[in-house]
Amino acid sequence: MEKATRETDANSVGEQYALPSTFSPWPDREDEPDFAHSRGQLTPSSTSSSPPPERSKEHLSSYVADDQVVRPPLARRNPTSNRSSPTPSIHQDDEELMLRPDDHGMQPVTETIISAGDTSQKRGTVRRARFTELLGRSLSLSLLGKKVPSSPSIGSNYNTIEEEPPSHHDSEHYPMDSVSTPRVVVEEERRGAPSPSSSDDDDDVDLDELATKYERPPLDCYSRRDAYTKRWSWTFIVLASLSVYSTLLSGLWLFTSIYQPRYGRGISDSEGWKVAPSTATLLCTLIAKTIEMTFVTVFVAFVGQVLTRRAFVKKSKGVTLAEMTMRNWVIQPGSLLTYWEGVPFAATTVLGVLSLIATICTMFFTTASDAMVSPKLKFGAWESRSLEGLVKASYANPYYVQKACSTPIDLTMDINNSAPSCLDVQYSGQSYHNLLTFMGEWHAIHENGSATSDHLSGRPVGKHNLFDNTTLVSSWIETEYGDPKTNFAKYNRVVNNVTLAMPHPGVYSAATDPRNNILQPDDLAGVGEYMIRASVVSPVVNVMCVNMSPDELKPLVYTEWPNARVRNTDVPNQSAGVEDWFNDVPAPSDSEWLNRTVADDIFRWGPKYQRRPPVFQLFPINYNMITNTSVWMAPDIYVLAKSNYTTDYTLCQLESWVTPKCSTEFDVSGISGSFMRAHCEDPTNTNSYEAGSGETDFDVLAPTLSLDWRNLADQWRLSMDLNGGVQNNNASNARIMTNLILTQSSLNPRLPSMAEALAVLASSTLVAGAQSSTYRAVWDYPAVDISPGVYEAFHVTMKTQEYTSSHVMPWQAVFYPVLGSVFIINLGCLFYILVFRSGLVSDYTEPQNLFAVSINSPASAALAGSCGHGPDSKEMVVPWRIGYSAAANHYFLEEAIDEKKPPRTDSMASGSQLLSPHGSRHRTRNWDNYKRLSSSRTWL
Repeated sequence: MEKATRETDANSVGEQYALPSTFSPWPDREDEPDFAHSRGQLTPSSTSSSPPPERSKEHLSSYVADDQVVRPPLARRNPTSNRSSPTPSIHQDDEELMLRPDDHGMQPVTETIISAGDTSQKRGTVRRARFTELLGRSLSLSLLGKKVPSSPSIGSNYNTIEEEPPSHHDSEHYPMDSVSTPRVVVEEERRGAPSPSSSDDDDDVDLDELATKYERPPLDCYSRRDAYTKRWSWTFIVLASLSVYSTLLSGLWLFTSIYQPRYGRGISDSEGWKVAPSTATLLCTLIAKTIEMTFVTVFVAFVGQVLTRRAFVKKSKGVTLAEMTMRNWVIQPGSLLTYWEGVPFAATTVLGVLSLIATICTMFFTTASDAMVSPKLKFGAWESRSLEGLVKASYANPYYVQKACSTPIDLTMDINNSAPSCLDVQYSGQSYHNLLTFMGEWHAIHENGSATSDHLSGRPVGKHNLFDNTTLVSSWIETEYGDPKTNFAKYNRVVNNVTLAMPHPGVYSAATDPRNNILQPDDLAGVGEYMIRASVVSPVVNVMCVNMSPDELKPLVYTEWPNARVRNTDVPNQSAGVEDWFNDVPAPSDSEWLNRTVADDIFRWGPKYQRRPPVFQLFPINYNMITNTSVWMAPDIYVLAKSNYTTDYTLCQLESWVTPKCSTEFDVSGISGSFMRAHCEDPTNTNSYEAGSGETDFDVLAPTLSLDWRNLADQWRLSMDLNGGVQNNNASNARIMTNLILTQSSLNPRLPSMAEALAVLASSTLVAGAQSSTYRAVWDYPAVDISPGVYEAFHVTMKTQEYTSSHVMPWQAVFYPVLGSVFIINLGCLFYILVFRSGLVSDYTEPQNLFAVSINSPASAALAGSCGHGPDSKEMVVPWRIGYSAAANHYFLEEAIDEKKPPRTDSMASGSQLLSPHGSRHRTRNWDNYKRLSSSRTWL
């Protein structure tokens, strides 16, 4: 193969080859040179065509150099001859034909004569030879280490090529393998023979074909459409619609995040017309995504319009590749890191800063929408309103409480005891549960050795379960009367006086009543919450336990009375009254107040207080207690107990009323449950019944004791057999209570007192008696039992949780700038599209448009060397403009040259050179639009 090549080179010595040019200066196709054969097969020029007409020496004198250059003849296409006919012979007159002046037409790129093996050429004239430039940059020269001398620029894309004179020493000349081989390769490929000098890649383009591609002017690129698009075209309508949609929706998103609307039942799991929370979140995310997509579309189009219009303006600074990449920042934010070369240059411009802001907004808009706009459960502000609760009975109405007990045993099965037996089970179950919960808290204190306060206000309180889903937390009130030290100093005895207030359970019924339209946790996917501060009364129980000696109690114990009828018990030295002993007790009258005791002023007995004291059947033994609930017209019940740790007996009085000193706090949570608390005796509490109800139907200093509660408590003590000491049954409940009796004038910081335990044990009666009862301090209805009931309004301050378009955490307010920036940029883009500019121009920053105009534009030395890996930083800032040739109706890219500087003449093929025989007909709408665009002003 190599031998064949050498033979070919040897035979080519002295032969001259004509390399064709694709620039056609001949307007008629019949006179166009036929280069098809020369591209297909490289043959020596052995014949010459007929000489052209003579030209005057004067006309050619300016184009002929001092040293005559041997030029080949041009083969002309004969319409009647075969295209494969031999090339005509060479005549000397063809030199003059090649040196045509510019006024003939386009200055053609002359053919280059390369003589194989001839090194005796003189320095020739400077000629435009694109092929020579490519040849100088070929791979063969690089491999041989030959350097191509630089020359002054004569064209924007042509280097000055001068033929080197022969060197007097052993000069290194270019081997003709790289010139002749491609032609041989073509011939041999046609014959099926392998190429000796080509690479293994069959798709490689030889130098002649490459020169042909680069030197062909884009005369065939006749623009089918104008670069300017009028308003109301489909493209404009779509872009304007997207801009309007993005602007309106982004504005709505910003307004929603600021206003933070609450949707109530509109977004809930309740019945009726509503949207499920999961669906609402999905829709919000979907709409946010469409806003983001339309925002990106509109902003990228805005950037393209600004840059393209600037590229049309001749007096502008042009457009750089760095600025063209700004659209990629918004579409692909990661390109800021992967293609960072142009970022430092473009980011410092106004449009660059705007693009960076748009990029950040694009990255975080969906996140901002989820944080600021997507519906999520959130508390609203505290609001004052009125709730209505259904009232059916007065406080502690024993008949209503019995009827309210749920049991399948109706009156037909047990007419007398169906309701009382149900209530007994309810009392015993709830009371013991409350006591065990209370004792459990004290157990932790006792075992850990952590001392609690010896003041009543700091000690554990009782709790009660309502409907098994709400915990009622009580509160100690009137604690100024509960200090044993103060009482001992006053009465010279141990007095354990406590008052326990429970929240009004009727608030639960009012809050869950659909009449008040409060969203429940079940309406909010089981996780909703709300808080109510109700100005209602709270039921309370007062327990006062006084230690008294046996002698001091004799006036109250029947067995110690004169002429008492007694019987002996199983316990030695203990006697009890007979079965009908109570018949010996004097009947009530206006003058009968029974016996006087040393504790009359403590318990308020006698004519002074118009109250009779209790009478007990016997003295209980240790760890036992007995009760009395039969005092005439008394609101109290009494418990007499005996501790093993003292010789004294303890007499306890229990009474109840409703207090205006408290408010009921009801906190409902679908996650942590519901809690109801009694908030009492707080001067700052504006929600107490005393401060917030506006009622004056109460006396804070002298509350009205409930007579009905004594009847309710009688059923309660029967349910737990608190009177078991009459039979000396040593009941467990009595044993617990008697172990808690105070033996000294102070509260044990690690142990509850008996009065506290009894109050907690009796708290179940407060809850049962207050359900469906009035929220006021007095009962002002004609009947004590109302069926089906009446709605009673009461004042509340409440804070509810609803699905709200808002942020939850304070730090999430950082997304406000994202939503605001998107709306402002959308508004600016909408103004630019609809108002500031009339119509659109072809966006040459779009890849398809940029590719089309670039591939049909002259090559530029400004990007030399960037065809492989892409432009570097310095090439990213080269300014470009959109040029237009009216004659050729062709748009192309060209370097933006400062008009103050001398113009460069190194253009490969400027727009004015793209002549066409029909040029006069193309200065129409396209040229007018181009003139208008190129002479307009640019703002960014």
